Amino acid sequence: MLNKDALQQLSQLKSSIVAAKDIAQGTVRTTTKRFGFLILDDGREAFIDPEQMMRVLPDDRVEAEITTNSKGQFEAKLTRLIAPGLNEFVGKYVNKGSTDFVEPDLPNFNRWLFIPPSERKGYKVGDFIQCTVARHPFNSEGKTQIHILQRLGTADDPGVESRYTIAKFQMPFEWQAPAQNQAGSINWSPLTFDKGELDLTHLPFVTIDSENTRDMDDAIYITQTDDGWELITAIADPSKHIEFGSPLELAARARASTHYLLGQTVTMLPVDLSHDTYSLVPEQKRPALICRMHIARDGHIKQFEFAEALIRSQSKLSYQGVYDALTAEVSSLAAPAHIHDMLVQLKDFAQARAQYRQTHALVMEDRPDYAFVLNDVKKIDHIEKRERNIAHRMIEEAMLVTNICAGELFLQHPGCGIFSSHIGFRPERLNEALALIQEDRPDLTPGDLTQLENFTRLFRELRQNSDKNPTNSRLHSLLQRMLQAGSLTFEPISHFGLGFNAYAMVTSPIRRYNDLFNHMAIKRILRGEAPLQLNDRKQFAEQLQNQLNNGRQACRYVESWLGCHFANQHIGSMHLGSVALVNSFGLGIKLDDWGLDGYALLAPKEGEVKAQFDSRRLSLTIEGKTYRLDDKLYVLIHSVELDKRKINLEIISEETAQRLSAWL
Repeated sequence: MLNKDALQQLSQLKSSIVAAKDIAQGTVRTTTKRFGFLILDDGREAFIDPEQMMRVLPDDRVEAEITTNSKGQFEAKLTRLIAPGLNEFVGKYVNKGSTDFVEPDLPNFNRWLFIPPSERKGYKVGDFIQCTVARHPFNSEGKTQIHILQRLGTADDPGVESRYTIAKFQMPFEWQAPAQNQAGSINWSPLTFDKGELDLTHLPFVTIDSENTRDMDDAIYITQTDDGWELITAIADPSKHIEFGSPLELAARARASTHYLLGQTVTMLPVDLSHDTYSLVPEQKRPALICRMHIARDGHIKQFEFAEALIRSQSKLSYQGVYDALTAEVSSLAAPAHIHDMLVQLKDFAQARAQYRQTHALVMEDRPDYAFVLNDVKKIDHIEKRERNIAHRMIEEAMLVTNICAGELFLQHPGCGIFSSHIGFRPERLNEALALIQEDRPDLTPGDLTQLENFTRLFRELRQNSDKNPTNSRLHSLLQRMLQAGSLTFEPISHFGLGFNAYAMVTSPIRRYNDLFNHMAIKRILRGEAPLQLNDRKQFAEQLQNQLNNGRQACRYVESWLGCHFANQHIGSMHLGSVALVNSFGLGIKLDDWGLDGYALLAPKEGEVKAQFDSRRLSLTIEGKTYRLDDKLYVLIHSVELDKRKINLEIISEETAQRLSAWL
């Protein structure tokens, strides 16, 4: 028998052995193969063999012993599940023999998960279902079980695409009782004005929007002055009743925005509020946050002020109606003559502001909008390509200048509002960008491109491209893909993408949460109150940005799904498209007439075709022909993979396209 000293020495030896082991924590990353990887918190990446992968699910947090194999690669031996990574998910009900499974719709995960007999009643093979993990495989010999939350429908059910997408992206959809109760109390309460709001109901404000828009955020009034214009933008004001921390504010924060999924709209506020109570409908008194601006004839902002007000829109005008009124010899606008005169002033203002931005900021090229018109079963009936006109640009310039003023106000009151920022190039791509500029435009001296002035000067030169030099347009396309995405922040960071020193969005508080928050922030400034107190401003802005990104991905997902159904009915149709993506195997092409994205596989991985892919300049050369970003190509819709939501294209020559156009 070991004495006390020997036992103590043995315990110390065991502790030393454990301490000598490389024990680390990380997150499981699955692959389309049977193996996976553990992404360690310290930045390392360790291999997980297929047997151990059966014990984990995507994004699980685990502890593992890390060893090094004979090739010097890290390998993980899983020792403990810290926290499950997968909770709710969607997928398809499938069957193999006498056993039922769900095929999860998860990236880089191709394992079927077991549906226990108690969960199968009322479901059939092919159903889309929403599930949660009932039994994790880590401590159950790799045997996962799922619990079905709801049936979402089948592939043929009308509207299943939007229902499935809402569940897949876990978008808040139902209104909880506290938010419903607050909305009801607002709808039934009389509108009062007891905080010194300005009464501007005598001014002929108008709204200009799409014909079928009901959640109207903004109305405009403009008049000419001796040296320019006085412009007043009146913005719908839900913050009149929705206070920070209230049930409706919390619900709006969770949704982040109104998301216009094809076939179903997920509103940020209850429909009664967004379409009626706060919407700036004609001839109704509405609360508004107004921005009164004096704009010089050359387009620069001389001064501005915000205030709370009561307004009454006189007319709801459509973009097409305004365009017709301003371009037709005889106006058919159903509005008084003074409204038409105001539209002329608004057009002149917009043109002055556009010219000012061309000189002092950045102007993006106009891109068409695509309207996906659905039929009775909520599939795409046809797609309408709609070019932007002067009416769109008039409203755009008015909203831009309002948001610039909000940004300037927040610069004067640090920590109050949320800026929409864009910091230009991704840091890791900056040197590469400078090298490309030196190669293609050695005559340019870009300077420090982390400075707004240098960045805007460079992109103005490339976008305006006064001599129509193809080198400029190609360089511009390459540099555009090296830029960071925009982000929300409480820090006073410039918006490089627009060329603005400060930019804070306030013009859509019915549809966007950061606009609603900024309304609350501006009101506190106007009243001399302290900024809203947040536990962590950085985390607050990041969570809001993540929710916005999630919603945008959901909208694109539905469009891609329904777009594939539509394209599948037009196999063999010919289109002109623009190269939007280049990789080593082929080209991603956006169809000009439909706005849909397809892919042309030119050099299959296992094929005999040899291609040269230039990753710096994003070009692909095959048999002497080089394809680049933004190239115009004729394509045929070759096939559609509905399960993968992928449109396969075939590139054809211009000569072939001309022959086919005679009978297609």
